[in-house]
Amino acid sequence: MRESYWGRYWRRRRSRRGFLIGGAALAAGSAGLVAVGGGDDDDDAEPEEPAAPEETAAAATEAPTEAPTEAPAADGAAPGGTFRQHKTQIDDGIDPGLKVINNNEILARIYNHTHLYKVSTNEFLFDAATAMEQPDNLTIIFPLRSGMTFHHDGGAVTAEDVASTWSRFPSLLADQGSQVNEANWGFMDTITAVDESTAQVSLKAPAASAPVLMASTAFGLVSKALLDQQANGNVQELDAGAGPYVIEQRDSAGVALARYPEYYAHENPSTHFLEGAPYIDRHETRIIVDRAAVKAAFFAGDIDYIPGIADRIEFDEFTGDDRFVAKEVASTEARFLAYDNIKFTDRRAREAVSLAINYDAMIATLYAGDGVYDGPVGQALPGFALDQETLKSYREFDPQKARQLWEASGTDVEHIRIETSIDPRGSTMAEFLARQMEENLGVTAEPLIHDVTTYVARAREPIKQWELFVVPYNASTTPEIYNMTMMNPNAFAGVSWSFGVDQPDASLVANAEKLIDLTAAQAQEVDPDLRLEKMREMQLFALDELVPGINLPVPGHSWVVYNSRVGNFPEDDTLLGGFLNRTHDMYIKG
Repeated sequence: MRESYWGRYWRRRRSRRGFLIGGAALAAGSAGLVAVGGGDDDDDAEPEEPAAPEETAAAATEAPTEAPTEAPAADGAAPGGTFRQHKTQIDDGIDPGLKVINNNEILARIYNHTHLYKVSTNEFLFDAATAMEQPDNLTIIFPLRSGMTFHHDGGAVTAEDVASTWSRFPSLLADQGSQVNEANWGFMDTITAVDESTAQVSLKAPAASAPVLMASTAFGLVSKALLDQQANGNVQELDAGAGPYVIEQRDSAGVALARYPEYYAHENPSTHFLEGAPYIDRHETRIIVDRAAVKAAFFAGDIDYIPGIADRIEFDEFTGDDRFVAKEVASTEARFLAYDNIKFTDRRAREAVSLAINYDAMIATLYAGDGVYDGPVGQALPGFALDQETLKSYREFDPQKARQLWEASGTDVEHIRIETSIDPRGSTMAEFLARQMEENLGVTAEPLIHDVTTYVARAREPIKQWELFVVPYNASTTPEIYNMTMMNPNAFAGVSWSFGVDQPDASLVANAEKLIDLTAAQAQEVDPDLRLEKMREMQLFALDELVPGINLPVPGHSWVVYNSRVGNFPEDDTLLGGFLNRTHDMYIKG
C-alpha cells in the first residue's frame, strides 16, 4: 500500500533544532514524544519513530484479527458515572456541517466519524471506518463498520450517508453561512458510495493534510434519510447521528447526553475506542458564564474539567491538591489580530499598527513573562513553524516610526474599535491593544467585548463595525486549520477580515490572490521537504505584506486541569480539537 504523506513526513524530515509532534508534546524538561530530530542544536540522535498513519490503516485492513496495540486498562476502568463540564452559552445549532462553535461536546458524542487523529502519537484511530486506504494521491477510501444505526429510526449507516454528509459542505457555506470554511473540505472533488459499506473520496489535487482534516468533528456522519425530510436542508435542531450518546436535555441551563443503547460494536477497536460503548454513562454540560463561578464549581466538585487556564499564576491555584490533576503542556493557544483590510489597504497603515504594539510588554503583562512569538503557522506545530529569531524580526516596537507611517499613509481612521469576545484573555488583550493604539498612534481606541454568538456575527458582517479583531483560538492538527485558517482568503480571512478577491482595492486583491496561490501550492505538495520550502515562502509573504493581520505572541505553555476522579483523561491531546469529547476509554473512578 502506498505510504501516506503524514507517514513520510515524520519518517523523513530531519531538523537540526528538532521538533515535537503538534501541540500535545509536553513542555521542555517534561516527558514528551519526539517525532524526529534531536532535543537541541547539537543533538543528532534519532529516537524511535512513531507508526506511520498509513501503516495503521494497513494493519486495520490487512490483519483484522489482530487488534491495534492499546494501553492497558487502568485499575477501576468500568462502565458508569457522569462526566461534568461547562461552557459559557448554549449552542446555535447541532448540524455538524453548519455549526461548529460552542457545540463540540454534542457533535463529538451524538455523531460518529470515520476516524480520529491523535497528534501526540501521530496515529489515525478508526471509528465508523475500519481503515483509510490511499491507493494514490487523489483517492481516499473508507471501508465502514457493520452494525451502525441512527438514533432517530434505527436505520443502518451506509456509504450513501457518508457521501451525502460530506457533499453538503459547499452548499451549506454558500447558502446557509456555514461555520465550516472551505479550508476544511475544499480539497474534495467528489464523494461516492462504491457499495453499501465503502465510501470513496476523489480529491481535486494532491492534498497533504486531507486525512487529518477529515478527522474533524465537522465530518460527523448525518442520516441522509432524515436530512432528505428537511425543507430547510439542515438538521440544526435534530439528532441525525449514530454516535454513542443521545440528547436528553439541551436548553439554557445546559446539555445532558445519555448512552445510546443500540450503539454498535467496534471489532478490533483502535486506541481510545472500546469494543462496546464508552465507559461513561452520561455527560452533562452546565452553562456558566462567569469565570469565578466556573472555578467555584470546579473546586466544589460540580464540574470535572476546567479549560482555558489563563497563565501559570492561575495554574498554581490547582497544584498541590490531590483532588485535581494539574499538568503543564506545550502551548496550544493562539491569538490573531485581524485588520478590517478594506480600511487598511495602504501597507504603511498596517505596518504602523504593528510597530505601535510593544510585544515584549504584552508577554510580560499578559503572560507573566512566559511567552513566545507566533507566525502564520503556529508554534503548536513547530515542525512547520518559523523559528523565533525570524518571527521576532517582524515584531519590532517603534512608536515614533509607527506615527510617521500612520500619518504618511493618509488613513482616515481616527478611532480604532477592537472587537473581542468575553474570553478572559481576549478581553485583556483588547484592552492592552487599545492603550497601545492611543499611546503610540495618537488615535482614540476602545475594546468591544461581546458574547460568542454576537462576536461571530460581527466578524461575518459585510460592513464591519470594528477596525481590529482579536481572535482567540486553540491549535488544531494541521497548518491549514490553525493560524492559516485566519490568514487564508478562502477561509476566515475572506469571510471575516475583508481580505478576498471580491474587494474593490487592487492591491488588496493582488495580495489575496498571491496568498491563495501560495497556500494551495504548499497544501498540494506531497513531498515533505518541498512542502516545508513552500510553506516558508507562504509565511514570509504574509509577514512581509502584513496581511491579513498580525500573529500575536502566545503563551510559552498551556495547562490542563481536571478532577482526579476521572481516569484515562487524554491530557496530552485535550487542548486539540474534539479529542476529549471523542475518547471512549475515559472513565469515572468508583
